[in-house]
Amino acid sequence: MVTAEEQNNRRYLPRFALGLGLMALIALVLLAATLLPRLRREEHTLVSPLEITGIPEGYIVSRQSHNRAKIRVIGLPSDLDHMERLRLQVNLPHQPAMDGSYPVTPRFEGAPPLEVLEVTPSEVHIRLVKSVKRDIPVQVRIEGKPAPGFRLGEVTVTPSVTLVSGPSETLQGLKAIWTTSVSISDATAPLSIKVPAENAGKGLLTLCPELFTVRVRVEEIPATRRLSGIPVTPGSDELRRIAVTPETVDIEVTGPARLVEKLKAGTGVSAVIDTRELKAGIYVRRAAITLPDGVDLINASPELFTV
Repeated sequence: MVTAEEQNNRRYLPRFALGLGLMALIALVLLAATLLPRLRREEHTLVSPLEITGIPEGYIVSRQSHNRAKIRVIGLPSDLDHMERLRLQVNLPHQPAMDGSYPVTPRFEGAPPLEVLEVTPSEVHIRLVKSVKRDIPVQVRIEGKPAPGFRLGEVTVTPSVTLVSGPSETLQGLKAIWTTSVSISDATAPLSIKVPAENAGKGLLTLCPELFTVRVRVEEIPATRRLSGIPVTPGSDELRRIAVTPETVDIEVTGPARLVEKLKAGTGVSAVIDTRELKAGIYVRRAAITLPDGVDLINASPELFTV
């Protein structure tokens, strides 16, 4: 005999089952909406530099037809996020030809697998040449001019030679390695600076060392001047009556133009005979010529005086 409770359960069971089915269907739709975009594969194109491997010892690549290649791949969006781990390589055989073409090979570094659709170009033409080493002098490239009243002095570079590695045909005609330009525009003092070689890191040449210390002397342009009629006097604390013959001296001096051109008797220039230790009498003495720092005496006329 079926009880009333059983009859009630039988009446609501289909509705309950229908509700569960609808909920499961909605969950499946939501799951599909989430997963389908992730499962949809996408195509992507990347331009990447070429890595040359397997270069024989003592040789370098002097020429290659392409430095970059274009690769077209397809994969899941999550996999495409790892495209930076993709490498394009040209793997040379154990004994490569000195002039030949070799295929471009994609390689992934731990990235999820992607399907490679196309690599352009599919191969690269490579030329190998023997590498040699030579010590080559280093020359300094100077640009500009010092400030007015100054001139360029001695220029030195350390080290004065550098060990250069590269193709034998290139080094054969190479006479010097030039530094990048060192500017001395409006300079009034010596310079010391570290600079690389021109086009350092480019081309087929390797330098050791790569940096050079350049020292440049910047000197004041000297000038020569003659000053006439400089009074010759005894010491400043001399209280006796002193007679000096002749009474003046003519001098010729040299030094930086900015100092020499401003010289005047009585202003930084003097001629003194020290008479403090002399007793009364007649003597022949030289005058001590005092000049500003940086100015040198060339000659004085006369050299001797009667005191």
